[in-house]
Amino acid sequence: MHALLSSIALCALALWLLFGALGSLAYRGVRPTMRAIEPSQASNLLLVWLALPPGAALLTCYVLYSPDLAQWLVLGHCHPDTCRVHGPQATLALFPASLLAAWTLLGIGRCLLGEWLPARRLRARLIRMGDDSGEYVSLGSLQPAAFTLGWLKPRIFISTGMQCACSAKDIDCILRHERAHRLRFDNLRLLLARFFTAPLPRRWSRQALDDLRLCCEKACDLSAAAHSSRATVASTLLRVATLQQKAAPSTSCAFAGNQTEQRILALLDEPQVPLAGEKLFAASSLTLLLILALINPLHRAIELLP
Repeated sequence: MHALLSSIALCALALWLLFGALGSLAYRGVRPTMRAIEPSQASNLLLVWLALPPGAALLTCYVLYSPDLAQWLVLGHCHPDTCRVHGPQATLALFPASLLAAWTLLGIGRCLLGEWLPARRLRARLIRMGDDSGEYVSLGSLQPAAFTLGWLKPRIFISTGMQCACSAKDIDCILRHERAHRLRFDNLRLLLARFFTAPLPRRWSRQALDDLRLCCEKACDLSAAAHSSRATVASTLLRVATLQQKAAPSTSCAFAGNQTEQRILALLDEPQVPLAGEKLFAASSLTLLLILALINPLHRAIELLP
């Protein structure tokens, strides 16, 4: 039983890293398409892309260790003691499985302690300190700041410095942008993306995570522009960027951040269109077929271990 459980754990965690490495390499080819399509759809596809390594690892393990499914994908072979369909096992899998499990838990724990817990505490403290108007929480700070903070129940925070420095039209634009973050659960989306990439080296997923954040901001810019105009949102974004320094928490979605120039250019450029449904279906089918094609070689590779 120990050999079976440790083999399953080793398989799942090693595949998470393997698919993460493959995803990092493949993203170089996928990135131009992601940056060219409609931002709301791109943000959804990027989250799915980042969820592929752990998802594909779980799917592969389920098939490998499920005899009813494995018999269709694993070529028949016999061992000295049995010819029955079985999940691959290695008697020495416990040690490498323990190392990979410790590494994975360390990455997840770093994400929890470094982002989720501090943001939860900060949100509660800011709500207590601020003036809750229902639509947003007004913070008594002269430093201009506007951001959305929180995972399941996100709240909008705007400082009095921002309210004094901006016109009513600008504040309305900011509120519409931040309201879109709240409705889209963008903070939760970004947190999940970090969990999906927690055990992977940071450089493997840095580009995809940066693009995901940028797509979330672009999508909210377009949501605000639907009630005014792209030029109005671009003008407000430029004005706020000149006022706002690094005042928003790193775990929040701020109205103006370090991607302001790209967002303004996107607003002033031609509208981007969503990716066609048939292309999404073809890409999904091809990905699934590639994962299933790895089942047999992975089964034999695990059995090569002592």
